[in-house]
Amino acid sequence: MAFFDRMRRLVPGRPPSEPLARGVHHLDHGRLDAAESAFGEALARAEGPRDVALARNKLAIVAIRRSDRERAVEELITALEAEPRSAAAITTLGNLLLEDGAIAQAIVHYEAAIRIDDGYGPAYHNLGVALHRSGRRGEAVRMLRKATRLEGRNSRS
Repeated sequence: MAFFDRMRRLVPGRPPSEPLARGVHHLDHGRLDAAESAFGEALARAEGPRDVALARNKLAIVAIRRSDRERAVEELITALEAEPRSAAAITTLGNLLLEDGAIAQAIVHYEAAIRIDDGYGPAYHNLGVALHRSGRRGEAVRMLRKATRLEGRNSRS
């Protein structure tokens, strides 16, 4: 199963029809304009605070890729205003903190995201990275293993 997941990432396919998934597809392929457009469409179609937070978080990631941190922070604030318990937005905020060298604060954000959604693999992965940087190697390995297990479970579903 993992082989086919890897192949799907390497072999170009048609973008999905759903706007958020289409935006992720474009983002994964470095097409930032197309990704931003699709995430904007997802935002326009959002049916509730969770959907708004997901789309805003993805728009923040586009802004980060464009090195527009100010816009990224604005998108994350808007995401968290819509849904304060958005594990994705909290994790992305942790990523910005980690990039800035605020490792302890990043760890707090990743741990908060995990408390909100203990199945959110990216938070475990990034927590593992942050723990490693802080010298807490054993904990880092446990978090990275947990992220790998979650990723494997999610790719099969």
